[in-house]
Amino acid sequence: MRLLLVHPHFPYPGKDLFPLGLGYLAASVEDIAEVGVIDESVERVTPEKLREFNPEFVGITATTPSFGRAREIIALVRRVLPEARVIVGGTHATFRPEEALSAGVDVVVRGEGEETLRELLEGRELGRIRGISYLEEGEAVHNPDRSLIQNLDALPFPAWRYFPLHAYRVMSLISARGCVYHCAYCSAAQFWRRRVRFRSPRNVVEEVERLYSMGFRRLRFMDSTFTLDRRRALEMCALIEELGYPDLSWSCETRADHLDEELLGALKSAGCTLICLGVDSGAQEVLDRCRRGISVEQVREAILTAKRMGIKVRAYVTFGFPGESAESVRATVRLLEETKPEQILLSLATAYPGTELERGRFVEVHENWVRKFHGHGMGAKLYFPETLSRREYTKLGDYIYREVRRINRDVRQRIRDCQKEGLPHSVQ
Repeated sequence: MRLLLVHPHFPYPGKDLFPLGLGYLAASVEDIAEVGVIDESVERVTPEKLREFNPEFVGITATTPSFGRAREIIALVRRVLPEARVIVGGTHATFRPEEALSAGVDVVVRGEGEETLRELLEGRELGRIRGISYLEEGEAVHNPDRSLIQNLDALPFPAWRYFPLHAYRVMSLISARGCVYHCAYCSAAQFWRRRVRFRSPRNVVEEVERLYSMGFRRLRFMDSTFTLDRRRALEMCALIEELGYPDLSWSCETRADHLDEELLGALKSAGCTLICLGVDSGAQEVLDRCRRGISVEQVREAILTAKRMGIKVRAYVTFGFPGESAESVRATVRLLEETKPEQILLSLATAYPGTELERGRFVEVHENWVRKFHGHGMGAKLYFPETLSRREYTKLGDYIYREVRRINRDVRQRIRDCQKEGLPHSVQ
């Protein structure tokens, strides 16, 4: 049988470079199916490509921002290959299975997909497959959830061979799945049931070795909090350093309260050149209302310490969270001015399915205004803090947008000046 896996185009630039989820899915079923992959960040799904591969199954993974494009692909498959069975998974379908079914999908895979997809391809009776939703006599049926995979080391590495590897400058990998936190704007904890499962450090480093042998010199760990388990993070850093790859660089995402000087030193020695931090806001009240469980001072200290250790920082900042006000926006700008991270990505607070923000109120703004922000804001409703009027919302959004652009521009210029003078760019 033939299975085509599709990663729909994202309408915003903050996407991952490599669709890691599809890589794992392909690896999990390639022994029972002829697999094809289309990553729309590289090439588009077309009628010609569908007819050429002629799959019996089409699997699409979609987030909320990419679900609009997923709908278009579903309609295209239905028109070109009416006999093909369409399966949709990913975060949006997990929290909105009936919406996916109404788009013309045969089966929705909720949550982790490797074992579920395999059972679908093997032809197991739908009523006996956990973790799926489907229509039966026009009514949606939601089977019980599937248990999470316990041993991540047992999973094969992503099936990279199905992808145009020349198109990816940075290769993604993940050392753990899940999140134990419950930030109001994020659905990860609910998706992963407030659990984290870790791969063994040896298993992770074997993947690093494999990717290096394939020619990749830049990697990005996609864990929600790479340094959540401090001892494990130190062990992984030591093992990566032992590989002796002087030209290997990598980045990771973590929380400010899971960083310290010793850990940053280990990250630096192992080749980590960039840390992505969820700064969110420079106002403690906003952080508290978002259930971040972190202080502004911890964020400040983490950025300054990382920079002092020679690791660049990418700060994720969001405008419009609960409690946002003119003062909170000014506090955020002050924090960014004081710490001067190498890059600031500014997003709009978005009420994604599966998040607490869904229960708030929303604001509609012209899409051209939304598009100028770096990331979140497309494909879902914008959260509208009760502390602002609509006029204040757009006025403050414009203000922080200008300030972030200015700080980014000033930092880039300072880095260029330091490079000309042969100075480390972290000099204040």
